[in-house]
Amino acid sequence: MKSRGFVPLTRAIGFGSLPTVVDVRAGERALMRAFAEVGLPFELTRNVETPIPSGAMVELFDRCAHILGDRTFGLDIGLGMERRAYGLWGQYGLLAPTLGNAIERYIATSWAQQVGASLELVWRGDHWLWRSVLPGVSDDNRAHTDHLIHPMLGAVRTYLGPDWMPEWIEVNYARDPDAGKLEDRLGVPIRYGRPWLGLVLNPADLTRGRHPAYDDEMTDIVLRDVLADVVMPEASEPARSLSAVVGLRLLEGKTDIEGAARLAHLSVQGLQRQLRKKGYTYRELVDRARMTRAITLLRDSDVSIIEVALSLGYEDHASFTRAFNRWVGCAPIAFRKAKQAGPFLRHVPSSAADPDVLFANGSP
Repeated sequence: MKSRGFVPLTRAIGFGSLPTVVDVRAGERALMRAFAEVGLPFELTRNVETPIPSGAMVELFDRCAHILGDRTFGLDIGLGMERRAYGLWGQYGLLAPTLGNAIERYIATSWAQQVGASLELVWRGDHWLWRSVLPGVSDDNRAHTDHLIHPMLGAVRTYLGPDWMPEWIEVNYARDPDAGKLEDRLGVPIRYGRPWLGLVLNPADLTRGRHPAYDDEMTDIVLRDVLADVVMPEASEPARSLSAVVGLRLLEGKTDIEGAARLAHLSVQGLQRQLRKKGYTYRELVDRARMTRAITLLRDSDVSIIEVALSLGYEDHASFTRAFNRWVGCAPIAFRKAKQAGPFLRHVPSSAADPDVLFANGSP
């Protein structure tokens, strides 16, 4: 993959029901093997808000589709992801008064869900094309692309009705021998070989208000709710995206630079070079990721301190305690006894109370 100066990211919540479907149809061992082969920690199945490299998400879908031998696997996963699949971000878009306004919201705030891909609304002479331009991270992205079709359909159907279908769909891969199965399921023509996934819309479609069938599903969500839920804010690159990779691997207590580089589709030297350009070292990213996760575990869980230490890759309680004292100015046990850490927050560096401060936030 050509270096972009950052690692394209998405949230693990984007794999939808993939873990459950593969577990039921092939067993947990097969599911765990797929995660391991891609280099993703199995703990992601219980931490779905975690940012992960987009390339790893694409590869996970490809591996699982191969394990099951099912051409429509991606479409099946996407079928259960309509309308409410992407948390507050997804719901915020659907609170807009018209379909055109909803798409505008998604385009303007897409950075809250994923980094490295983009949503666009393009005029094609007599129709609109709402498209998702995905990073080119894999030669075989069929299952991943297919799983996004129904979430996009679901968003549009919220305004145009539950039976709406576009005149055709455009996808970012070449037609394969089994593509007829996908076409039969969708019941509309598919145009292959585009650099995006896209749905065709008529001009009048964008002015339509929410369909009555979905009005009672709406709850009050404003932009500040979405921003408060963001786990991947825009920040100085490549430190922001690479720190997300480090944090992801900490779910399994792994901190080695070789594994981080593989997951980021970089060489070790390339990863170090990207960081050095911005004045960072890999050790600094590991240190900050450990601090952020340690504070979260001590404040929000009942996991023992030795378990926290081991989960962060420390060999013993003492090593972790020394590091935590350096970060926060107190021992882990004192921090936990402070009941949500309130009294100690004045001692915690601002970047620990708000981890994103380490890397100066840019405009979304």
